[in-house]
Amino acid sequence: MTGTSKTDQEGQAGVTRLDEGLWQIDLGFQGTPEVIAAYLLAGNGELALVESGPSSTLPALRAGIEAAGFRVEDITAILVTHIHLDHSGAAGVLLDEAPGARVFVHPVGAPHLVDPARLVSSATRIYGERMGPLWGEVRPIATEKVVALDDGQTLSVAGRVLAALHTPGHAGHHVAFWDAGAGVAFTGDVGGIHIPETDYVCPPTPPPDLDPVAWRASIARLEGLGARRLCLTHFGAVDDPAAHLGALLPELEAFLRLGEEAVVRGDDQAALTATLHARMAERIGDVPLEKLERLEWATPSYMAAMGLTRWVTKRSR
Repeated sequence: MTGTSKTDQEGQAGVTRLDEGLWQIDLGFQGTPEVIAAYLLAGNGELALVESGPSSTLPALRAGIEAAGFRVEDITAILVTHIHLDHSGAAGVLLDEAPGARVFVHPVGAPHLVDPARLVSSATRIYGERMGPLWGEVRPIATEKVVALDDGQTLSVAGRVLAALHTPGHAGHHVAFWDAGAGVAFTGDVGGIHIPETDYVCPPTPPPDLDPVAWRASIARLEGLGARRLCLTHFGAVDDPAAHLGALLPELEAFLRLGEEAVVRGDDQAALTATLHARMAERIGDVPLEKLERLEWATPSYMAAMGLTRWVTKRSR
């Protein structure tokens, strides 16, 4: 590892130095900023990545790592909060470039990284011919390279001690990573979606395993950490965790209510999608249109509608 910070290159590559040994990398998903972030941690001769992003954003990830003064081949650990492709899709490709690294994931997600066939098949049913442009290649990972994390298990990576917190709700296989020493939590999607320079916190509710009861408990668990900073995958660092998490739960309840009402009315997916999009547009407020567009990239209203409809229907059974 070179370990040389390149401040001028950082800005050009969408890299923000958040703290000593911690960088935020904007992956520029679909050419759009402020949609997907990865976090780079460096220390004790190790380089760790929280979230790989999808393979479609690998050029931006490589550029960001280089701008921070490192190389992809220096990566020793890849931590993914869950196996949705915007969080873990590039992990297999990265391991071919960083053969000394291992991937850390929830036990339920681990088999799907080893054999991603079902994951890819499920995503293909949703995205069809857009699979390649959106997510890029998904490669299987050798079993010995995948480490399944128990709830509360601690990891010593890049000069930090991180605790793996099982935080279901958005997905049953979700993990948040808690750096108690620094007061920083890497929240994946269970901590909600926030676009910088807006006040809105949006709950991503895609299929297949939305679980509001578990999500409420996970939000309470995050609140109980007393973190000074949340590092969101969508998008960026939040320095008022109490306000952020306090806004997330009421909005989750609002989404659930809209889903229930839509099913009772007999709304189709297009109608519920329009309802959710209108809610997001109203709540994000009077901001430039590109902020709403970035929110839609991060948590598409049509995916939220699918997840809510599935949850309401499943519950009614």
